[in-house]
Amino acid sequence: MIMSFLHYRPIRFINCAFSSLILCGVCFSQDANSYDKLWSKVVLYENQDNEIVNKFALTGRLQGDYHSFENDVDGSSDTDSQWRRLRFGFKANLFGGITLHSEANMNLNQPEPLYRNLTDTYLSWSTDSGIKVKVGKQSAPFTLHGSTSSKKLYTLERGKIARNIWFTNEYFTGASISGSRENWDYLAGIYSSDEGPEFDEAFDYGTFGLLSVGYNFEETDQFDEALVRFDLMMQEEDPLNQTPEHKSAFSIVTKLQKGKLNFWGDLSFSSGYGSQSDVWGIQLMPFYDFTDQVQGVFSYTHVESEDPLDVDVTRYERDLAGRGEEMQEYFFGINYFFYGHKLKWQNAIQYTEMDNLGTDVYEGWGYTSGLRISW
Repeated sequence: MIMSFLHYRPIRFINCAFSSLILCGVCFSQDANSYDKLWSKVVLYENQDNEIVNKFALTGRLQGDYHSFENDVDGSSDTDSQWRRLRFGFKANLFGGITLHSEANMNLNQPEPLYRNLTDTYLSWSTDSGIKVKVGKQSAPFTLHGSTSSKKLYTLERGKIARNIWFTNEYFTGASISGSRENWDYLAGIYSSDEGPEFDEAFDYGTFGLLSVGYNFEETDQFDEALVRFDLMMQEEDPLNQTPEHKSAFSIVTKLQKGKLNFWGDLSFSSGYGSQSDVWGIQLMPFYDFTDQVQGVFSYTHVESEDPLDVDVTRYERDLAGRGEEMQEYFFGINYFFYGHKLKWQNAIQYTEMDNLGTDVYEGWGYTSGLRISW
């Protein structure tokens, strides 16, 4: 009965959830510790004196969207609501330095079966010097939004650079090493180019490698924080690869912050193989914190391919737009944080244009409202 309600009444359920969140925000604003007390319930066990299991906690995220988009070129439109993501799992801290983390991706829109695939499912080991070694299914982070968890996006979904240059499947079986040293951040990893739901297809296809190096500049009069990062991905040209046909990709990611004003930028290039031509894109994303809870976001994105039909739009435009060779997007968003990224309500309008061989194939406005919960 519950699944039937979630499946067939998503608009009513999401609207009720939004209303409940607003009421909760008013009520909890009277007690700043209420959110802390509620979220602490996911920690089922914690004992630092236990040499085997130090901590065991539930993890996951629930995301729901309402969207309305139109294509002025042909008059088509799409309005609907759906569950964007449900993931549920656990994280256990073992033996003082080992972490076992596993989450499963669930399908609330068509919950028969409910389970879809594993996402984060790995063992990691951290040294006293801050080096982390991770083995198993894990994120392969490159480009600005490709390296940002869906829990911590300031937009409602990953942008069009990530759609066209990053791998749209986030989790791959592999091994990585990461850490920080003085002002430097680094990550290096090798991963299987499969998209299998578990581990049974791991390394049956080609592999890809990833190297990411970032430098955090000292605080200056111009910026409180400043990061410049370089990402490089290189992939074997295996015709059986389940990943998009990017032979290599290179990104320059910038994150700047001065008081309440932030700026994130991404300049990315992909060298294609097979049927995929070269693609490049740029994203400029300033955002401003009006208060501790209210934030405004603007983003401009341009993506262009060498050959026709090699640029894709994002999720809710795809059925209306098809593919093209050049695209630009203007995005305006308002975020309301009830409890940081763990509980937030995001709203945005966007205007997108896409051409193919000099002909407009998509031009239109879209609106999305999304609920984001993570624990």
